[in-house]
Amino acid sequence: MSFNPKIFLLGPTASGKTELTKFCYDNFQLELVNVDSAQIYRGFNIGSAKPSAMDLKKYPHHLIDIVEPDTSYSVSHFRKDVDSIYKNAEVMNRTPFLTGGTMMYFHSLEFPLDDIPPTTPKIRLKVEKELLQLGLPSMYEKLVKVDSIAAKSIHATDKQRILRAIEVFYESGKPISSYYQKNKDNELPQYPLLKLGLYPEDRSTLHDAIEERVEKMLRDGLVNEVKGILKRYPNLNESFSSLRSVGYKQTYLYLKGALSYEELKDKIIFSTRQLAKRQLTWMRKMKNIEFFNPYDKKLTSKIKERIKKFLD
Repeated sequence: MSFNPKIFLLGPTASGKTELTKFCYDNFQLELVNVDSAQIYRGFNIGSAKPSAMDLKKYPHHLIDIVEPDTSYSVSHFRKDVDSIYKNAEVMNRTPFLTGGTMMYFHSLEFPLDDIPPTTPKIRLKVEKELLQLGLPSMYEKLVKVDSIAAKSIHATDKQRILRAIEVFYESGKPISSYYQKNKDNELPQYPLLKLGLYPEDRSTLHDAIEERVEKMLRDGLVNEVKGILKRYPNLNESFSSLRSVGYKQTYLYLKGALSYEELKDKIIFSTRQLAKRQLTWMRKMKNIEFFNPYDKKLTSKIKERIKKFLD
């Protein structure tokens, strides 16, 4: 692990991280690292709000378009990739700037876990079927029985983390909490770290931004994008992590006839708002994070001043 300074930019979906990242790159010697679990997949462009090819040429990011949608990519893979990026950035005398909204990825960099075993499509499909049969409350009760420690740190409505914990238990026979207990008392990262959090003071403004983003995604061709992905990867289904991404899961269900087109937009908006709520919950629990209102007219000047102070 490199001990040079690092910067994290965290925020809920549609809070303006992309534009702020560009601003920071224009003003400092940064090495940009994507921390979005959907943008890692090739072809997942519209639904993940991936920067355009033109933007990526001007603002190059690591860890975008690095794996195929039918390939497993775990938190452990992410951590190892980032460690390599850290070392290269140090050689080039650039500061790693990690930007995105996948909070578990950020968490893993501060509090490394033992290697959690990846789960197979077979196990993921099994858990999805149980979810459909039993419902989320019963799945959470199951988690409480098999891993009470993890259940205490996971909200009863956090579907993604509940299912992930059960998958790990089925795959390994061990509770997911057993992989991170040895690090539970670690309170500080082992390098200088500035954590910038975009935290909207007005939740209704964020909700409006989410709705506008979803409408734009649909206008820009999200349905056709997913059609093309399924054509290129005919074995892809809802058991794969890539198709669990918000926007892609709902569009997949629409293409399979489980949703009407009228329902599609509302389902994506609802799921995106739920995602944003989980992201904000993660951020509130983080230590040493500095919050900024993304709708503050002086945001860029405040961020610039804070980074300059940190790097000086």
